Amino acid sequence: MVGEIPVLLVMKKPIVVSGDVSVYDVAKLMIEQNISCVLVVCERTNHESIEVATDRDIIKKVLIKKLPPDKVKIEDISSRNLVTIPPNTTIDEALKIMNKYKTNELFIVEDGKIVGMITEEDLIKITPEIISTLKELVNYLLQIINEVTGEESSNKSKEVQKIDQSKDNKKDESNIRKKIILIK
Repeated sequence: MVGEIPVLLVMKKPIVVSGDVSVYDVAKLMIEQNISCVLVVCERTNHESIEVATDRDIIKKVLIKKLPPDKVKIEDISSRNLVTIPPNTTIDEALKIMNKYKTNELFIVEDGKIVGMITEEDLIKITPEIISTLKELVNYLLQIINEVTGEESSNKSKEVQKIDQSKDNKKDESNIRKKIILIK
């Protein structure tokens, strides 16, 4: 049930930065915004592209190599490998796509434009809330079902009692007729 919810309902707006911003400034921004990736607008020769830079990129491509983060541009470590999905993609499908492409983030594209993003962490965070909400809904529906079926079984038992009384009345009538016949 939870997995049937479209990502459109849980996506968030991506943070977009210019490619010439330092890795240090982007890392600070990521910490402040509590996000794991940013979209990077890279202006390469004769064209502009949208790429992604993740916290993993910063660790692997800058920190591990002991490069000074304030001297490295974010476009130097960003990747062109954006995995995109349409807004009606379900959470289940999104998780499968993340697994297939070995990524922790997906970008939601509508009419050729990036309209949102969702990360594996986002899905993990919202799942308990969704489950809790669905649990409340299921309990509410079960309560309604019990009330309706309780009324029905109450009505059915009343009907059974009426039928039994009717049978008893017919037996009584039959016995009375027999007695009348015997008396005559």
